[in-house]
Amino acid sequence: MIQGKVVLTGGTGLIMSNVAERYAENGNEVVIFDNQQQHAMYEETQKLIKEKENVRFVEGDIRDPKAMAEVAKGAEVFYHFAALMGTSSRFKQEVITTEVNVIGTINACQAALDAGVKYYVYPPRPALSVWMTPYIITKTAGTQFTRMYNQIYGLPTIGLNIQNCYGPRERAVLEANSYKPGEGRKMMATFIEAALLGEPLPVMGDGEQASDFVFIDDIVDACMKAPCDKAVGKIMDAGTGVATQVKKVAELIIELTGSKSEIKYVPLRTGEVKVETKADLATIKEVLDWEPKYDLVEGLKRTIPYYAKRLGVPSPI
Repeated sequence: MIQGKVVLTGGTGLIMSNVAERYAENGNEVVIFDNQQQHAMYEETQKLIKEKENVRFVEGDIRDPKAMAEVAKGAEVFYHFAALMGTSSRFKQEVITTEVNVIGTINACQAALDAGVKYYVYPPRPALSVWMTPYIITKTAGTQFTRMYNQIYGLPTIGLNIQNCYGPRERAVLEANSYKPGEGRKMMATFIEAALLGEPLPVMGDGEQASDFVFIDDIVDACMKAPCDKAVGKIMDAGTGVATQVKKVAELIIELTGSKSEIKYVPLRTGEVKVETKADLATIKEVLDWEPKYDLVEGLKRTIPYYAKRLGVPSPI
């Protein structure tokens, strides 16, 4: 079990805010680092910072190398999850997306290297050359720089290739899409909210594209297990190993919520083509002794009540 200081960039996001809570309960010194420009801080995170003396929030930007160097001092584990998200939300924002996702990642790697951290955990992005979006391009470049820092400079990196993570707290919209309004939405949160409100569920394309949907608690477990000597230098898929078609997800959510909503087919997001992705769990099972506990149905049953409460409607589950 990790005993020392833990730094979390992107610490107010869905995954890292949950990881922060786990480390806080363990008694670690926890530093949540975020610039708070994409979203407000979760109420749960505000409460954590207020009530736990071992948790503090540092407002800063990963584009600032001095801020990165300062926050990394004395850290045993450095989680770098800060990024400008959105596969279709970053058109006409190519420069800032590159500054954050590439230059910011280099700053994080260098700061962690200089600080002598024991483990550097990050979410790599395998090349999706068929997707021409600023997010995919910059995240791929950031991943390659991180691998370079491991192979050339000896930074002890551990990559968790996280599949389509969902669960309570996921925001339906991170930032409004100015280039193509309506495209910059998170699928699962959008579907659940629409079903609970009796509105159409916007399924992109023909809905036959498939992805690996993994529940947040499973991903947090993987993040907690990741910092270990056996994992250094490796990139491991973290998901369920099951690909589910988007239209099947929409149908399942309608069924679980008892909704009268219908599916509305809309165009694929800008720069994307139909693909099917799923995790290969062989490496993560071997290295971390990790596998998911929740299938899609159980994960959704644990997620839907959160949105019902947030929307002020009766929970069907």
